[in-house]
Amino acid sequence: MHSTQSGFSLAPEPFFSNFGAIITLAIFGTFIASVVTGVLVYLGGVAYLMYQLPLVECLMFGALISATDPVTVLSIFQELGTDVNLYALVFGESVLNDAMAISLYRTMSSKSSGQNLILVILKFLETFFGSMSSGVGVGFISALISF
Repeated sequence: MHSTQSGFSLAPEPFFSNFGAIITLAIFGTFIASVVTGVLVYLGGVAYLMYQLPLVECLMFGALISATDPVTVLSIFQELGTDVNLYALVFGESVLNDAMAISLYRTMSSKSSGQNLILVILKFLETFFGSMSSGVGVGFISALISF
């Protein structure tokens, strides 16, 4: 199984049986990583260790940098014959955390433009669920076409 085909060759049963854990890691893990990274960058600026940026821009940077792509880890898991559940957790989290990071970035950029909090939350929900819906739709269409 090559890394370019990992999504096609991933067994659906381990992915869906671990879906709750995958969603938890992707949503809460990415959110926590984004906030911690953004706050640390902000504090580094306050302490004059780096260029000082406004907090919202630091949180935007945290959202950008928090999305991980563990292609190397997945290929090592493949070579070592790691448990399919662990592979499904890492693969699923890496696929879904990108959507979360994009949603967080767009939310922070809306906040930096001065929108009120309710509009920012609505923008986050629109981006997150819109991205997820289009991804699921394309996935189903691809599955139907390939069979």
